[in-house]
Amino acid sequence: MPRSLFRLAAGAAAGYLLAVRPWHLRWGADDREVHAEMPGDDLVRQPQYQATRAITVEASAATVWAWLVRLGGYQPDAAPRPATSGHEEPPGREQQDLKVGDVLASGSGGSGFVVEQIDPPHTLVLIMRGADATTTCSVALRDLEDARTRLIFRVRIRAEPGVRGTTYLATMDIGDFLTVRRQLLTIKERAESSR
Repeated sequence: MPRSLFRLAAGAAAGYLLAVRPWHLRWGADDREVHAEMPGDDLVRQPQYQATRAITVEASAATVWAWLVRLGGYQPDAAPRPATSGHEEPPGREQQDLKVGDVLASGSGGSGFVVEQIDPPHTLVLIMRGADATTTCSVALRDLEDARTRLIFRVRIRAEPGVRGTTYLATMDIGDFLTVRRQLLTIKERAESSR
């Protein structure tokens, strides 16, 4: 490899590790939110990957919760949902139906995140125990003044030793940020449009 190409690659890697990665691991979250304990932290001890992101939503916690659950893939009746325009009222039924043991964001074969803890409309903890890693997603909704809500989302991952676990961590490093950021912005948009 030519020396100039090597320097370019090393500089790009250093820039990502020193500037971009720390930013995306705490996108939108303040120091207190990043360092505070959250429900579900005890489910993945000594994570190899932890990210805490947050966003303020101009809507009540109940409204944010309804969109969080709906966009998270929970379907209590297992029937397909019609496409949403983002301007209708969020469904109210999911708040009462979602319970510990339910599966969200199901993949093929019924796999997905399982509800580990729930306290509507303020706390939701999901866990996925896979062959490559154990992953938790913890959501906290905090009431703010003027009927606003702070939505805090934490991901913790403990990968299994070996190539598959290492590969899983590497793919999650950027993929997780892109997915969670898009979800948070979508929840904000839908909740604020249905006030």
